[in-house]
Amino acid sequence: MSYYIVKSTALRFLIKNKQMRAKGKAKNKTRMPGVYEYVIARTILFDDVFIRALKETIPQIVLLGAGYDTRAYRFADLNKYSRIIELDNAATQNRKKKCLKKFQIEIPEQVTHISLDFNKESLKDVLQNAGYKDDKKALFIWEGVCMYLEPKSVDAIFGFITHSSHSRSVIAFDYAITISDDNSHHYYGAAEIIQITKKPRSKESFKFTIDEDKIEPFLNKRGFKIVSHLNHKQIEESFLLRENGTPIGQPNGMFRFAIASPK
Repeated sequence: MSYYIVKSTALRFLIKNKQMRAKGKAKNKTRMPGVYEYVIARTILFDDVFIRALKETIPQIVLLGAGYDTRAYRFADLNKYSRIIELDNAATQNRKKKCLKKFQIEIPEQVTHISLDFNKESLKDVLQNAGYKDDKKALFIWEGVCMYLEPKSVDAIFGFITHSSHSRSVIAFDYAITISDDNSHHYYGAAEIIQITKKPRSKESFKFTIDEDKIEPFLNKRGFKIVSHLNHKQIEESFLLRENGTPIGQPNGMFRFAIASPK
């Protein structure tokens, strides 16, 4: 499966529209600088990955920690053969279903919702009970999740994909890099994120990070090869530039994008 960046017209409009951009930036500028821009870029990338999987009729798409992801509904017209499995905790899934019902959005027959606690339950058992097939190619989308999991849970998910999925399967994910207080000033918005995660009982605390420039050995050790990778500067260059080359915004420097496949 090959990937390239599609400049989504709708999302491009959002980041170019001054009023829409101002609302998001004003809310997070002080508390979490660059996170709004980062999430916009992340949405564009994962939308592209998802659309290409549908067009290439990948038989299985697994959303790891789907949350309020709407791709299965926004792009339902493109889905002819792909089965989509949305995994998340039961409380989030129930709220999502209520929202879909409220706005009269039907759940496509190809979509299955399965509850899972990544830190306590086996991904393999849950997926197999949901009808997941090891011998069929799959796309795994892991968006905005792994940094909140225990390291052993992250390893378990990579382990499952390595040993219980088709060799041409792909995982697309984002992650946070390891940053200390001493070098946080080198990365835009990192100091603010670190302070938030240090607050007692913070729901946004990071439990898992990867050292800067260590993504390749990290993945190799777990049986994966990199398909593509974007650091914070490449994210800005790929998604947050106007036609004349000037930046629309600066993404938070703590986050990265990666697409990988089992060796």
